[in-house]
Amino acid sequence: MKHLRLIFAGLPLLLLAGCYGYGNGDDVVLTDPAPQQYNAVVMGRTEFEEAVHMMPAKPITKAGKIYIKDNYLFINDVNKGFHVFNYTDPLNPIPLGFLNIPGSTDLAMSDNVMYINQATDLVTMLFQDVGNTVIVTKRNRDVFPALQSPNGTVGQVADNEVVIGWEEI
Repeated sequence: MKHLRLIFAGLPLLLLAGCYGYGNGDDVVLTDPAPQQYNAVVMGRTEFEEAVHMMPAKPITKAGKIYIKDNYLFINDVNKGFHVFNYTDPLNPIPLGFLNIPGSTDLAMSDNVMYINQATDLVTMLFQDVGNTVIVTKRNRDVFPALQSPNGTVGQVADNEVVIGWEEI
């Protein structure tokens, strides 16, 4: 029993001895990585509003949110627009076109009316099955806050400009 007490009393001393030398100059010191820097991608207000239109189908570069409505599949290409597919056969979606809408990241639909955020604006459009076209029916300016960079900064732009994305420098 006496030996058992000595072992239990000496065990913490042995464990503490393993900590000897902690903090030597050979130890690796972790530091925060250098902060990333970003440049705002900016469009003039007029060009920004007139950029909304259907284009021929093209490859997805940075997929975002996905939306399915009836026989259509919409895949966001972050801050660029939406790829539109015929989704009658989910195993074989057929590309129909690309809805160019710079600064967009999200979509909601009710019947054939689309609601899309375009950077700071809320754009209401009518999606027409015939010819897969869209008609902008309303634009509510400055509904959403300005797009922030991935590190949380906000770009300073003129009144007639809109930040539609960020590029790492």
